[in-house]
Amino acid sequence: MFKMNALKYLIIRNIKLYLRNKTNVFFSFLSMIIIIALYALFLADAQIESLSSQFSGSRNIAEWLINSWIMGGIITVNAVNITLVLLVTMVEDESNNRIKDFLVAPLKKYQIIGGYLGSAIIVGTIMSILSAFIAGLYIVINGGEILSLINIIKVIIGIIFTVVSVSSMALFFLLFVKSEKTAATILSVVGTLIGFIAGVYVPIGLMPDFIQNIMKLLPITYSATMLKQIFVEAPSKLMFENPEELLEFNKMFGNVIYIGDKEVTYPMYLIILTATTILFFILALIKIKKDNK
Repeated sequence: MFKMNALKYLIIRNIKLYLRNKTNVFFSFLSMIIIIALYALFLADAQIESLSSQFSGSRNIAEWLINSWIMGGIITVNAVNITLVLLVTMVEDESNNRIKDFLVAPLKKYQIIGGYLGSAIIVGTIMSILSAFIAGLYIVINGGEILSLINIIKVIIGIIFTVVSVSSMALFFLLFVKSEKTAATILSVVGTLIGFIAGVYVPIGLMPDFIQNIMKLLPITYSATMLKQIFVEAPSKLMFENPEELLEFNKMFGNVIYIGDKEVTYPMYLIILTATTILFFILALIKIKKDNK
């Protein structure tokens, strides 16, 4: 009972620390703000005009399609950034020796780390679902349609699997980080690169083959592709009458992944994210056990 109460206290404490720090909250959404601004100011019109001039769909459908594509990627970007910001609290506590205060109490280190992990998963999931709501609102305001109920459920499930997967990876790598300066550098680098990894700044299909193959090794690529695939499903069917044109678009814009000749389906995306979660949780537990010796 004490262990559960202690874990609950640590999770609530970490969530309060995050929400109190307005800078952290702002920077959690900074990548989303930057991407939307760049997209709206420089990228949207060119892509919309290109699609509407080449294919049978109207300009309104082309706009709905491109808006859906970008928003699917942004949700993944937010899931990564927000989760990482929460877990960096662990490094800050370690660096400032606050974690030693917890160890004075009858708590094991894995319980303390469980508090960081739990807060990251809870806040990451809630904020990412909020991002999805904002994304859907943006699409509807700009002439698109709301997702079907089944696709809303699939997005929420996909977000949960993504956040848990990202949390396990971030936890493992941050266990090796001992200074706030290093953690801040990691946040900055990840915040910069995640837009490329998620295929938001540059469609994956425009990248060289060797980079595409490297990206297939990154779980985030599967998460971004899964969410973009759900968001573009309805408008892409209206935009492309020819199935070959639809497939070409999906490949170019990173809305589909093939492993060999087999297309990765929604259940397979979830399996890949689950496997990633299990792998990095095991690695994190090994690291924690080694540190406790």
